[in-house]
Amino acid sequence: MRQRGFTLIEMMMGLAILSIVTVAMAGTFLVASRAVSNEARAIAADEAVSAASLWLTRDLNSAAALPVLPATVNVANTVTLTSGSPPVVVVYSVDNNRDLVRTVNGSATTAARGITSVTITAAGCYATVTIQPSATGATAATFNVSNRPGGCW
Repeated sequence: MRQRGFTLIEMMMGLAILSIVTVAMAGTFLVASRAVSNEARAIAADEAVSAASLWLTRDLNSAAALPVLPATVNVANTVTLTSGSPPVVVVYSVDNNRDLVRTVNGSATTAARGITSVTITAAGCYATVTIQPSATGATAATFNVSNRPGGCW
């Protein structure tokens, strides 16, 4: 008469093979998860830089004069720009959540999330802005704001 079922050795071998396959799949999943996470950080940094550069370019082009340069916007420092008549006062700051805050005549809004600092330098009629995203591994983005139609600042 034949016996049905598996022996203990066969069960242990099957369990060992299943364990090896599971560990290999888990390792692959972890690598893929890290890659997706890194890509998400890079996309968030690009979006933050894009949003910040739009506001900064607009406000620098509209400013009646540049602040004392070089100027750095971070948790400890702000930059104030004034334009128009009646005067519109725009203040840039970075809060503790690493958000670039744009305050216009006392009304604050978040211009970009995930910004560590913004540095503004100038040479003649051109300003250079460097934005440092807070995402791990993100590189600073630098762009130039040229003189405006009304002339130099």
